Amino acid sequence: MKKAALFIVVASMLFLPSCASTAKTKAKHLFECSEKVHDALDKFNKKRYSSAQFILTDVIAQCPGHSSIDTALFFLGKSWLGMKKPDEAKLEFERLIQNYSNSSFNEEAHYLAGYSSFRSSAPWYLDQTSTKEAVQRLREFIEAFPQSPFADSAQLCIDSCNEKLAKKEYEAARFYEKIARYEAAIVYLKNVVEEFPRSTLLSQVKLSMADDLIRVKRTGEADALLDELLQQTTDETIVKKARAIKARIQKKS
Repeated sequence: MKKAALFIVVASMLFLPSCASTAKTKAKHLFECSEKVHDALDKFNKKRYSSAQFILTDVIAQCPGHSSIDTALFFLGKSWLGMKKPDEAKLEFERLIQNYSNSSFNEEAHYLAGYSSFRSSAPWYLDQTSTKEAVQRLREFIEAFPQSPFADSAQLCIDSCNEKLAKKEYEAARFYEKIARYEAAIVYLKNVVEEFPRSTLLSQVKLSMADDLIRVKRTGEADALLDELLQQTTDETIVKKARAIKARIQKKS
């Protein structure tokens, strides 16, 4: 019995240094994680985005559960933006949002996920699915964080996306005008007026629609549209064109 007790004591003594060693290793590991993030942020601030990414990716892989993982994800996403790769950036911001909802970076990550979608949206002459996705994400951000300091920037991005969508519709209308499909053109122009009232194209769209309405003998609608336009604009060029079209209507009456 005494031999068994002695064996337990000896074994315990042998085990204690091992536990102490493990604790020291763990503490050192956690310290290195923080140091690596600090080093990565230093490189990020110097716009050495590729170097920052290398370190941050290693931290995320090697330091699961560490308190700075959300920081690593956030600046990894921003590094991708710095390298003009918004699709990759969006993925990192989404990971942060999904896994670290209490992070201090959460609000800005929501904005930057939408902004990344905006940056990756296609030019107006290509398919606009990505542009519509950007608008949706940014609207969701403004709804979730209406008082955010990023809300105004989000709205500017939305306006820019809507301008592309309006341009797409307007150019479709012009195509139908070229092939004398005026009713189809009117549908596209009307959609611009209804869906994108902040578009810089709006005055020109209304002038084009008035022209097309006259062509399909809907002169009453054309005249009313021109009256509306004249009340809304002080642009001398637009006013002159609108009055010229109204004069044509009067001659036909």
